[in-house]
Amino acid sequence: MTEYTCTPIQDKPALKYVDRLHEIKRAICTLDESLTPSKRVGHKSIGLSPMFGTPQQHRKNFDSIALLDHQNVLTPSRTSATALENNGLDSSQISDSFLHNPEVAATVEKITSSNLLIKSFSEVYKEISTEDVLSVVSSFAEQCEELYQNSKSMLLSVKHSKLLSQKLRDACSNIANERYTWKLLGAIYQNKLNTTMSENDDSDSHLGAINRLYTKSGEIRHNQVVLDWLESNASELLPDLPTKVGYFSGKVSWENTFHTLCNQKVKKIISTMDPDAPSREGAPLHEIDAEDQSRLVKHMFHLVRAGQVDKAQQLCIESGQCWRAAVIEGWRLYHDPNAHDLSRDRCPEDSVEGNITRALWKNCCWDFCNSSGVSTEEKALYGALSGNLQAILPACTNFHDVLWAHFKTLLDQEVEEELCDSMLPHSYWKDLLSLESVIDTMGKMKQSRDLYNKLQLQLICGNLSGILQTVSEHIEKAGLSQCRFLCHLLLILETIYPDQAPAALHDTLTKYILALQNEECMEEVVFYASLLPSELQISLLSEVLAHVEDLSRPQCVQYAAVYSVPIEEVSMRIYKKIVSESCSSPDPGMTSVANISDGDARVVGAISWLLLSETQRRSALREANRLIRMFLGARKHAPACAVFEMIPSDTIEVIHREWSKENQGIPLPPDDINAVREYLCLQAYLDTHQAYSDWSAHRANRPSNPTCNLEATTTFSEKVAFEEKKKSFEISIQRWEQNLTVQTQLTRDKMLNVLLFIDGGWLVDEIKGTDCLREEQLKSLRRQYIPSTTSLLVDVLRQSEQDQAVVELCDYIASEQYQLYNLFNQNELRELLEKVYDSSIKCGCNPLQFGTED
Repeated sequence: MTEYTCTPIQDKPALKYVDRLHEIKRAICTLDESLTPSKRVGHKSIGLSPMFGTPQQHRKNFDSIALLDHQNVLTPSRTSATALENNGLDSSQISDSFLHNPEVAATVEKITSSNLLIKSFSEVYKEISTEDVLSVVSSFAEQCEELYQNSKSMLLSVKHSKLLSQKLRDACSNIANERYTWKLLGAIYQNKLNTTMSENDDSDSHLGAINRLYTKSGEIRHNQVVLDWLESNASELLPDLPTKVGYFSGKVSWENTFHTLCNQKVKKIISTMDPDAPSREGAPLHEIDAEDQSRLVKHMFHLVRAGQVDKAQQLCIESGQCWRAAVIEGWRLYHDPNAHDLSRDRCPEDSVEGNITRALWKNCCWDFCNSSGVSTEEKALYGALSGNLQAILPACTNFHDVLWAHFKTLLDQEVEEELCDSMLPHSYWKDLLSLESVIDTMGKMKQSRDLYNKLQLQLICGNLSGILQTVSEHIEKAGLSQCRFLCHLLLILETIYPDQAPAALHDTLTKYILALQNEECMEEVVFYASLLPSELQISLLSEVLAHVEDLSRPQCVQYAAVYSVPIEEVSMRIYKKIVSESCSSPDPGMTSVANISDGDARVVGAISWLLLSETQRRSALREANRLIRMFLGARKHAPACAVFEMIPSDTIEVIHREWSKENQGIPLPPDDINAVREYLCLQAYLDTHQAYSDWSAHRANRPSNPTCNLEATTTFSEKVAFEEKKKSFEISIQRWEQNLTVQTQLTRDKMLNVLLFIDGGWLVDEIKGTDCLREEQLKSLRRQYIPSTTSLLVDVLRQSEQDQAVVELCDYIASEQYQLYNLFNQNELRELLEKVYDSSIKCGCNPLQFGTED
C-alpha cells in the first residue's frame, strides 16, 4: 500500500481573512482582464465594491463565477456571463453584428445539418474492408469529435442569439451522442476480435484470481469494455470542471476551522481537528471549510466517475486530506508477489499492493453510506468503490451516469462472486445484477427512448434485430444528420456480420440518398446507390437523377463509371419515365406545326439522357427514331425536328466505332442497320419539310411594286424618287426570282430524294426486323407522307411553271420499280391525275396518248 505523509497542520500558518480577500480580488481582476476591451463597456478598475462585503459574501459570489455545471457540457461557461454582470455590463450592449452575418448563419446551418460530415464519412467508408472496420469506426468518431469541438467553440459566440444557440446546442448533443456510439461500437468489436488471452496468473492473491477470471470469461471482459467506455466519455468532460477545488494555503485542510479554534472564537464548530471529529462530535466545520470539502468531494466523485481514482487520491493529497486518499486506497485488490514463490529473493515491499482486508473495508463503506449527515456525492463516492448501487444512484444526473452506476456495481459483484468473501454485508448479495437485468432496468427509463441511448443499449446486449427495428422506427422521421449516422451504422454492422445483412439497410440507404439529393451531393448519391442491389439502385437513381440539371449530368456519368453503376440502364429508365408521363398526361399546350407544347418539350429533352455516353448512342438513335415517328404520325413537325437536332451529327460514326471495339470484323446487328437507315430516311424527309417551308416563305416574300400617282402637281424631285424606287424594285425582283429558282430546284431535289430513296424506298428496311409495331408505323408514315410529299412537289413545280417536270413525275409514281402508286388512295390518285392532266395540256402533251408512236 502506498504510504502517504502529511505535515502536521500546526506547522502551517492560518490563512487570515485579509489574505483571502486579496486572493479573491486577484482572481476577479484576472477574470476581468480576459474580457476584450470592446466588451468592457464603461470599464472601471475593480475595487472592493459593496457587493463584495464579508469574506463569506466574497466567497459565494466568486463561487457562482467559478463553478461550472459538469453535467451539461453543452452549456456555455457561466464565467463570462457572470463576469459581465458583475462588471455592470448588459448583454444587449455587446455587438451582435456577427449574428446577422450570412457566413456565420451558413456555418451554423452546416453544423446543425451535419453537412460537414457527409463527404468525410463517404471518403472514409470508401476504403473499408473486413479487416479495416476498426479504423473506419475510429475515423467516424474522430470526425464527430472535430465537429463537436468546433461547435462548442462557436456556441460561446452565438449565445446571445437564442435561435442559433439552440440550434447549435441540439447539434452538439447529437454529434456528441453519435461519437459516443461510434466509440462503443469500436470498443465492442475490438473486444470481439481480441482472442489472444494474456498469460494465466497463477498467484494466490485476489488480483491473481481476478486476472484469471478476466482471462477465461468473455462476459466480464465485455462488461469491462462498456464500463471503460462510460468512464472514457466522462473523462472528456473533466476539463469543464474548475481546476481549483479549494482555497487554502498549501496542503492544509480545514484552515478556517483551525484559525477559529486558535483564536478561541465562540463558534458552533468542531473542537478537534481529526478527520472523525465532525461525525463524532456532531458539529460542523467552519462554513468556508465545509464548502471546500463539499467541492472536493464532488470533484472526487467526478474523477471516480471518469475512472481516474489515482487522480482523485492525488487531489486529496494536494488538498491536505491525505487520510481521505488512504481511505480510497482500500478498494484495490490485494497482491503480494512474495507470497507466491518463497524460494526466490523477496521483492521490494513497495511492490505489495491493494488491501488485504478489502471485504472489511467494503463493509465499513456500506455502513458509512447508511449514515445520516453525509452528502449525496460522498455516499456515491464510497458506494461506487464498494458496489453499493443505491448509494450511487442519487448522485446520477443523466442516463449515462445511471448506466455507469449499474455496470460499476455489476462488475464489482462479479469480482466478489469470484473471491467468495463471507465478510461482505448481507445486503450486498440481496440484489445481484446481470447484463440482462441492467439492460431491462435502463430500458424502462424515459431517456431510453432517445435514439442514441436506445441503440447504445442494444449494442451493449448485442441485439442486432433490436437495432434493425429501432432504425426502421426512426428512419422515416430522421433528419439528414441521423440519416447519415443510421446509414453508416448499418453499413458497418453489415461488414461485421456479413451473414446477417441488415434488412433495414436498403430502406436506410434509400432515405439517406433522397436526403443527399437535396444537398446537391451527387457523388455521394451515386456512391451510396452503388451499395444497393442492381434493380434497386437503377430505380432509385432514375428517380434522383431525373431532377439533375443538364450541366451536372456529365459529371454524374463520371461518378457512375467510378462506382460501377449501370448508368445506361439508369438513363434509359429516366428517359422512359419522362416520355411515359408526358404522353399519358393531357397536354393543354400548342400543337401546331410552328409550336412545341410543354409536354412535347419534355419528351424532346428526355432524349438527352441517352446521349450522356457514347456507348449508349445505339439506344439513343433507336429512341430518337421512335420519337420522330411518333411526332410525324401526329403531324407535329416542330418537335420532330427538335428531336432530330438533339442527335449529334457524328452518331453513325460513333455507333460503328463503339461496335467495332468489342466486335472487330462483325457487322452491326440487323436492328441497328435498320435504325441507321431509318435515321437517314427521316433526315431526308425533315430536310424536305424544311426546304418546302423555306420555299413557301421565300415565295410569299415577293418584293412589292412601288406605286405613284403622277399628277400635274407632282414635282420633279418626286418623279426622280419614284424612278429610283422603280429601279430598286426591278433589281430586287430579279434577285428574288433567281433565289426562287435556286430554292425551287433545291426543294424539288430533296422531295425527289424522299420519293426515290435508294435501296428499296423511303422508310423501307434493308433487313426484315422483328419489331412488328415499328413496321406498322413505318408503313403508316409511308402511306401518309409519300402522297403528301408528291402533292407538294407537284404544287411547287406547277407554281414554278415546270409542267413538263410534273408529267415526268407521273412516270415515277407509275413505275413498277418504286411502286409508289400503291401508297395512294383513290382520292389522292384522282387529285394527282387532275394536276398532271392540267400540266400536260399546258406543256402541249396529249394526256390520252400513252405509249403511241409517231
